[in-house]
Amino acid sequence: MTVRTPSRLHFSMVDMRGDLGRIHGSVGVAIDRPQIVLRAAPADEFIVEGPRAERVREYAETLLRASDVEVGAEIELVSDIPEHSGFGSGTQLALAVGAALSELYSLDLSPDYVALKLNRSRRSGVGTYAFMHGGFIVDGGHNIDRTESLPPLLFRWDVPEDWMFVIGLPEIVQKLSGDVEDEAFKKLLPPPELLVSQISRIILLQMMPAIVEGDIINFGSAMTSIDYKFGEYWKEVQGGVFSHPLIGAGVEFLLEKGAHGVGQSSWGPAFYGLVEGRDQAGRVAEKLKSYLNSGGRRGEAFVAAPNNEGATVTVEP
Repeated sequence: MTVRTPSRLHFSMVDMRGDLGRIHGSVGVAIDRPQIVLRAAPADEFIVEGPRAERVREYAETLLRASDVEVGAEIELVSDIPEHSGFGSGTQLALAVGAALSELYSLDLSPDYVALKLNRSRRSGVGTYAFMHGGFIVDGGHNIDRTESLPPLLFRWDVPEDWMFVIGLPEIVQKLSGDVEDEAFKKLLPPPELLVSQISRIILLQMMPAIVEGDIINFGSAMTSIDYKFGEYWKEVQGGVFSHPLIGAGVEFLLEKGAHGVGQSSWGPAFYGLVEGRDQAGRVAEKLKSYLNSGGRRGEAFVAAPNNEGATVTVEP
C-alpha cells in the first residue's frame, strides 16, 4: 500500500500571549509538492529503506509497541519532503507512517492520536489538518491547561484551483529548528496585545472572507500583512523580519513580479508568493529560479498547487 501526503505552508501564529486561556493558534495551507510517498507491506521484522530510515523505524516501532502488535513492516520512503525547510516534513512523515501501519494491521490509528503519540503538533495544528483534510486551515491553539492535545480546527476551506504558490528554496544555513526552536520560544516575551489583535482581525475579517469569496487580492494582502507583522515580533530570535536576508530579498522579488501575497513559511528557508493561474506562476517561478541562482547564490524555485483533499492511502492488490 502507498501513502501520499501534502506539504504545508505555515503563514503565521495567531496568539503567543495565552492570557485568554489559549496559546498559539495558527494559519496555513496544504500544497501538493513536495510530498512524501511511502510504501509499506506487512512483515515479521522491520525492513526500512530510503531517506530518514532510522526516523521511520523509530516511529513505526513506537506505534506498534503502543498497539501491542509484535510484528514489523517493510517500509520504503520513496519520496521525501526536505527537513527543516518550512514544509512540515516531520509531521507528514509521522502521520504517513501511522496511516500505513493502521491500514496494514487494522489498528484504527487516527491522525490526531499519531500526532500526539509521536510528539507532533506541539504548537501548530496546520500540518496535521493538512494531512487530514487539505485546504486552507485555521486552528484555535492549545488550551493552556491541556497542551497535550491537538488544537481544534476552527476553519477549513478549499483553496481555488487556480491559486498557485511559487516557492523559493534558497541554499542557506538555517539556525532555527528542533531544540534550537524550543529555546527561541522560551526567550521571547509575549507579543503586544495590539499585535495579536491586529493579526486576529486580519485573519477573521480579511483572510477568511476572501477565500470564501475567491478574492485573491485581499487574501494575498492578508498573507503579506500577517507575515510581516509577526516577522517584526520574531526579529529577536531570527535576526530580522525574515530568518535570512535572502528570504527578505526573495519575497520582495516576488512582489515585484506580480505576486498577490508573500511570506516565509515557518522559520524558512522556504518562502512563497501567491499567483493566479499555472502559466503565470510558471513564468514567475522561472524568474525566481534565475534570481536565486545569480550572484553566487544557489537555490530552487517551483510551482505548488493547493491540495484540497489531504493525504491519500492506496491499497494495492
